[in-house]
Amino acid sequence: GTYRKQIRVVGQAASPQSLSYQSGMTLLDVMIEVGGLTEFAAGNRAKVIRWEDNMQSEIRVRLKDLISDGDISENIEMRPGDVLIIPESIF
Repeated sequence: GTYRKQIRVVGQAASPQSLSYQSGMTLLDVMIEVGGLTEFAAGNRAKVIRWEDNMQSEIRVRLKDLISDGDISENIEMRPGDVLIIPESIF
């Protein structure tokens, strides 16, 4: 289905949504589209769930370091069907 051509963002993004996958899209592109993190986000505990060859993998991403500190090493290339999960911080 079409969901395979989308990237879904759930959790503590300013506007969680499904985005149309664009070739060469990066994690930073996705974060700009969803308006960044909420004040409640545990950005450095975020993860990307990816299916490849019917296997699910989990990629840990440090969103806060990427966005706040410009740590480009965290700026992974996205794939169609990726789901970015941004958890809430536990106070």
